[in-house]
Amino acid sequence: MEVTLESPTHSGTRPPHEASLTDCYRHTDLEWRLTRIPDEACARGAFFNMLDDRAAELGATTQQEYRRFFQTYKFSTFRWYPLKDYVTRIVTVAQIHFGGPGIHQGMFHIQASAYRSWRRTMIGRAVFALLGDMASVLRATERGYAGKSFVNYVDFSFEQDRPDHFTVRFRNEYLYVEHAMAGALTGMADVLDERVRLDIEMDGPFDGTIGITMLGKTS
Repeated sequence: MEVTLESPTHSGTRPPHEASLTDCYRHTDLEWRLTRIPDEACARGAFFNMLDDRAAELGATTQQEYRRFFQTYKFSTFRWYPLKDYVTRIVTVAQIHFGGPGIHQGMFHIQASAYRSWRRTMIGRAVFALLGDMASVLRATERGYAGKSFVNYVDFSFEQDRPDHFTVRFRNEYLYVEHAMAGALTGMADVLDERVRLDIEMDGPFDGTIGITMLGKTS
């Protein structure tokens, strides 16, 4: 699939949808997935904080509903927190804004837009100016995963099989490879002003391979 990013917003005085785990369970495998995520699988607090930021970008009422439902929305940046909570939260943010049938699309957008927002920060501009291309970004990501800098559970690797194509592999990735992680890869390309086509092949619910074909600059 060739992917482009849009920025859906909601300007009403009420949230698009009321947060509902029942709706999340109805439209995704979240209820089952939570039983398969190990208790020791964790992510840094920075990722939890970014979900609150993403909710705000989707719209003030989306953020308000997210905060009303979860109550706790600010976390210690470098502390480890249970991945089960993060997965529940990202699915719920998507359900609040996009509705139950749009949860998977919503997760894609939330993950993709995180990179665009980070690029607007001083650190983000410096990092992407230094890295400069997709191979460098993927290499830095691979090192981060290997060093357990971001999360402590997933195996991430990539190879560049030709100048315009990368193959990325996820193993033990409990965060919806074909939606959330595809969005993350799209977000990486977006901040480099690159268009991409993704070819996704799942080997199971938590293992997948994503081919990234570079289609050229966006402008």
